[in-house]
Amino acid sequence: MTDAARTVRWGIIGPGRISTRIVRATAASPRSELVAVASRDRGRAEAYAAEHGIRNAYGSYEELLSARDVDAVYIAVPNHRHAELTVRALDAGKHVLCEKPLALSVAEVDAIIAASDRSGRIAAEAFMALHHPQIRRAVELAQGGELGELQVVNGTFSFLLDYPDDPRIDPDKGGGSLWDVGCYPVNVTRRVAGEDPDRVAAFARFDERGVDRTFIGQLHFPSGLLAQFDSGFAAAFRQRIEIVGNAGRLVLDAPFLADPDGPPAGLTLWRGSTAEHIDVEQVDQVRLEVEDLVSAVLDGTPPHLPLSFSRGGIATLADLDRAARANAEGG
Repeated sequence: MTDAARTVRWGIIGPGRISTRIVRATAASPRSELVAVASRDRGRAEAYAAEHGIRNAYGSYEELLSARDVDAVYIAVPNHRHAELTVRALDAGKHVLCEKPLALSVAEVDAIIAASDRSGRIAAEAFMALHHPQIRRAVELAQGGELGELQVVNGTFSFLLDYPDDPRIDPDKGGGSLWDVGCYPVNVTRRVAGEDPDRVAAFARFDERGVDRTFIGQLHFPSGLLAQFDSGFAAAFRQRIEIVGNAGRLVLDAPFLADPDGPPAGLTLWRGSTAEHIDVEQVDQVRLEVEDLVSAVLDGTPPHLPLSFSRGGIATLADLDRAARANAEGG
């Protein structure tokens, strides 16, 4: 980190489609500078660097992790390598923003926590939606009693995935709709509840390789709050959250992928048949997650999503996956 400029210099590990959002976000963040990109294919890294005006391109992740002019890395490789590369980056002295899911097991999250502790570096999971004013306002209203006693949270996130070689449907790479998109309604619900579920139930439609293409889960929280969600790669694009209390309900129509990558964000508060639209700031949620890590690095502010929150999320997802597979075997 350059003390004089007070800037976090970023490197990208995994130059794919989603990484272009980090290019956009760091360009708009006044205390960020994107200086490097790494791929296992040097030609791919060089082409990506040329396209986006990045000055350094590396043909291995190790080269980028050893670069002295990189303070933080964004990791956007397939799911099964998230935890491993996060630990390696922390041990190399880099701060980390890792694409969700941070890991595929609680043990992997614990390894990340240990690496963060021993390196003195910060790691955060890139759950962009949880930084958006839309979600933060909805949580504030729900927890503040605006809806009365909370009863149920319903969520959905799906899209049609028809790329045959996509890592998101590769069982060896942590594929499955639960880990890719089901994690969004699960973690928004955990945020609303302010606690982790104590019981889960789940069913899924698995393909011939054991990857869930359609998933439906239920959550029970110690407070009594109930939740259900569905996710999928075999249905049309849908994203929605409904938070229901005994005095009203909140509907979020673009809770996970909002403008500039989706529809405008917004909240609707329903009391009976009367609807009240609640305005929220239209802002790039990816920039917000970048600036959250920058503030943690430069100002010492706690990350909005601490590793303890990610640990609870991964534990919940793993429990849901086990429940769905047990039901599939029993059926």
